[in-house]
Amino acid sequence: MKGWRSLALVCLLVLPGSGLAQQASVPDLGSLQAAATAGDSNAQFELGNRFLYGNGVVADELEAARWFRLAAEQNNNNAQYNLAVMYMQGTGVLADLNEALRWFQRAADLGDAPAQFTLGTLFANGRVVPQNPVQAHKWFTLAASSGHRAAAANLVLYQEMMSDADILEAQRLANEWIENFNASFGRGMPTDNETFANPGAQ
Repeated sequence: MKGWRSLALVCLLVLPGSGLAQQASVPDLGSLQAAATAGDSNAQFELGNRFLYGNGVVADELEAARWFRLAAEQNNNNAQYNLAVMYMQGTGVLADLNEALRWFQRAADLGDAPAQFTLGTLFANGRVVPQNPVQAHKWFTLAASSGHRAAAANLVLYQEMMSDADILEAQRLANEWIENFNASFGRGMPTDNETFANPGAQ
């Protein structure tokens, strides 16, 4: 069995303005506000970004969190990820690691690679959740399969500390997740601006 030790893996939870998901700006603020108020989750997400960064409006982290939450509740994975980061950092909301975990999980269940990478890091480091190398490997694998470079790099390093049996179990769980996801949606992982129901990830 390979040696096991705690490893502080890279996690891209960064300050607002440099790591949260962003979308191309919509030039007409009035139309954007109307669409967001009418319930368009992409407009709500974009308006959240506008308030977060002060783009055409006075920067307001509380208002950003409000719009991200409205979009997140409609399964907008970008908004779910942003809201999770805000809860992790205490930006615009009271810091709440359990709430952050909930939103990371929801985004990851929709195939969001940054959220999957974050879950892998949390399981690897035992932060918010108990340390679990099998779950860490699974989420790194899923994020890496979507082209997330840091997840791919962590995966290579991380599996060096795992037993062969744990690696096989993690790969089995990742394959099972992908099969369930594809069975639910009839195709591959969603792209950034697509939203889907929870596929029942492990």
